[in-house]
Amino acid sequence: MYSTSNDSSRSAKRRKLRLMCTDLTCDIEKNSDENIPNKYQLSDIKDSCQIEYNGQFIQFNVQQLKTIKKIGEGNFGIVTLTQLEHRPDVIFACKKMTLENHGNNSYSSESDLKAMRTVGNDRHPHIVHFYAALIDLIEGQLIICMEVLDTSLDKFYPILHSCFKPTNIVLDLFIRRLAKHIVLALDYLKSKNLIHRDIKPQNILVGRQSIFKLCDFGICGTLKDSLSSTHRGSLRYLPPERLGNVCTYGTRSDMWALGMTLFEISQGHLPLESESIMSFMYQIKNGWEPDVPLTLSQSTRDLLAILLRHDVNQRPRYYSNILSMESMINIQDNPSQDEIVLINQIIDLVLQKTPE
Repeated sequence: MYSTSNDSSRSAKRRKLRLMCTDLTCDIEKNSDENIPNKYQLSDIKDSCQIEYNGQFIQFNVQQLKTIKKIGEGNFGIVTLTQLEHRPDVIFACKKMTLENHGNNSYSSESDLKAMRTVGNDRHPHIVHFYAALIDLIEGQLIICMEVLDTSLDKFYPILHSCFKPTNIVLDLFIRRLAKHIVLALDYLKSKNLIHRDIKPQNILVGRQSIFKLCDFGICGTLKDSLSSTHRGSLRYLPPERLGNVCTYGTRSDMWALGMTLFEISQGHLPLESESIMSFMYQIKNGWEPDVPLTLSQSTRDLLAILLRHDVNQRPRYYSNILSMESMINIQDNPSQDEIVLINQIIDLVLQKTPE
């Protein structure tokens, strides 16, 4: 571990940072003693590490991470574009979360890391890759180093609509490819007994080869009999059964959030975006149905309609049910050159608009 003579006493203080954290991704039995969660060890994480990056093994410590710019921010921390000192070819997206606040920040840091270790090491094509986790003892932070993609969907789709005004065919293909990639990612999470619980455009990344990847596993939950008992997620993407009710959260809840995301992309703005949050929740809870654009193909409209069924039991039971739908079967695995050109044009505009 690194230290300097000038900072030795300060570092010694920081070394007292508690590395035994609670794992709130586990379902908590209602009758357990005061609902005390299990323990999840962070003691194996240090301020230096060795990883494989593009076929090379490299070793570095937290002091060698140099921030280029901030690329994201949420309730649980910030994400920065970061490169290694003296190695400008090594670039990460670094998520930095405090470990000194043991409230919601603690929840995010522990569950995010545990989920990333579970699924991010496997190089799934539609889940952001995990490289390393480090502890910054000076700042009291957990730093998760991840794969960098070009932008996120929330920054991408407004430009798609405002600057390019896509044809019905182009928009339809875009939505179907996006849906297929994220369903494949969610199905993989399910195979690892995990559920995402925060599907929204901000948590979907876009790459130049017309590829979409799921990220941000800060409130990811462990499934028990295909259900999770804890309550998290962004309000405007929560399904009707979750609004004002004490109920379990299953894969069909993530399906609703995906449906809302796809609907948002299809019309270029959030459903009911002009409504207050209370009015929004009331309408969603009391039978709101999406007015799916008629410009989309019938198979894509069927996809959105089945994901956004008000009755949770009428949504698909398995992700394989979605992947077997006409809108999913008919899409080619490899994107066309026209798709890639459009994606790159939009990404270039997004990057121009993003302040350094």
